[in-house]
Amino acid sequence: MAWFGRGHRGIEGLFEDRPSPILGSDTRGEEGVIELSAEETVAHLYKGSRVTGQLTFHGTARIDGSVDGEILCHGRLTIGEGAEVRANIAADVVVIHGQVEGDVTAKEKVELGAPARLLGNIATPRLVITEGVVFDGDCAMGGAREKREVPNPLSSSSEKAFEGGSPKLVTTLEK
Repeated sequence: MAWFGRGHRGIEGLFEDRPSPILGSDTRGEEGVIELSAEETVAHLYKGSRVTGQLTFHGTARIDGSVDGEILCHGRLTIGEGAEVRANIAADVVVIHGQVEGDVTAKEKVELGAPARLLGNIATPRLVITEGVVFDGDCAMGGAREKREVPNPLSSSSEKAFEGGSPKLVTTLEK
């Protein structure tokens, strides 16, 4: 089962006088429209769901099912313990507790929590790995690399000397 919803385009009037079974509380705004705050989940692929192709989320999303393809999330993406994902993932924040085969790119942070298994590369400025996680791949932390680089004063001055081309000898006869 999958659930998708966002703001006024969400599930209208479906839960007339009952709390939402998906969100756990009555979050209806005016006219029976379910409203979601920025922190609430905009999509959840439950256990047993299977998706093949490209997924794009605008907000927080959670995957507990199976995905083959690509995942793009403009927000926080959580891969649950029972999830099996064979996809390249790009998001602001990625939290993995399930199995992922593919490369993971995050603008802010990647968190690998037990019993996560990641077979692929990671590109992120911050990485958190807890005990019990299996990670087989490379990690590139571009932000850390830029902070470590210190300009070499010797190489920069020698480069400046040769910027104008080869040096020209000036003899006393030419003056």
